[in-house]
Amino acid sequence: MVAGSSPVVVMRALRAFTAVALVAAMPPHAASRQTIDVGVEDAAAPWSQPDGTGYANDLVRAAFDAVDVDVRFHVLPYARCKQQVLNGALVACVSMSPAPELRGVVRFSAKPLFVFTCRFFENPRRPLDGRIEGFPRGIRVGTVLGYEYPPEMLERLARRGANLEPAPTEETNLRKLAAGRIDAAVVNSDAVKSSDWVAEQAGVRGRVRPVFSIGQMPAYIGFGTARNENHVLADRFDLGYARITASGERARIQHRWVGRGAASGSP
Repeated sequence: MVAGSSPVVVMRALRAFTAVALVAAMPPHAASRQTIDVGVEDAAAPWSQPDGTGYANDLVRAAFDAVDVDVRFHVLPYARCKQQVLNGALVACVSMSPAPELRGVVRFSAKPLFVFTCRFFENPRRPLDGRIEGFPRGIRVGTVLGYEYPPEMLERLARRGANLEPAPTEETNLRKLAAGRIDAAVVNSDAVKSSDWVAEQAGVRGRVRPVFSIGQMPAYIGFGTARNENHVLADRFDLGYARITASGERARIQHRWVGRGAASGSP
């Protein structure tokens, strides 16, 4: 004990020293790391899977980690993910695409996470023309609730008087198509997610078949503008995404996921 010091003073000094020592032992930037809440879809494997893993999810987590931001994923249906971004309940939603109703209320990342195409499926017992202009008027087309689709595709379908019938998932639509409850179904796919794999997951491969693909649509992480601080987080994400692209981490993540969304027997 230091001469003239009371036990209380000594204990306070020891506690202060311990606190300083703990902070000094923390990894660099650990004390300044921020945790944010981000929505991910529950039924878009392998981009975003029901357990919170997925190709797009991994890209987002890695980009934020590169700028000292931790992500807490909330797994939910896409339509709800979008709504919670719009009302400010979530900072961002993964795999959003531009649409007229999102203009000014969602800020998208500078670069897309991936770019997908839309593939139309038919029931072989009710074959379709190989272009939208040849579809029968009033055709029933299965889409997913809340999904954004290429404007050109929607405009061409509208000119045929198509009835869009939203369902919770693409697998649901393919099952409805196989059962004859709709006339066509749209499945979004890219190099990671094969549309034939989606049909396989739905248990209808061989009972439905692809007709043609149309359009390309970028998928971003979208930040709600209801909270001003989200603009800063969007900037940080863009910086982190540039870093993992330059370091090769983005390519490594893609390499890990390519093939997981391929149908069995696919090349």
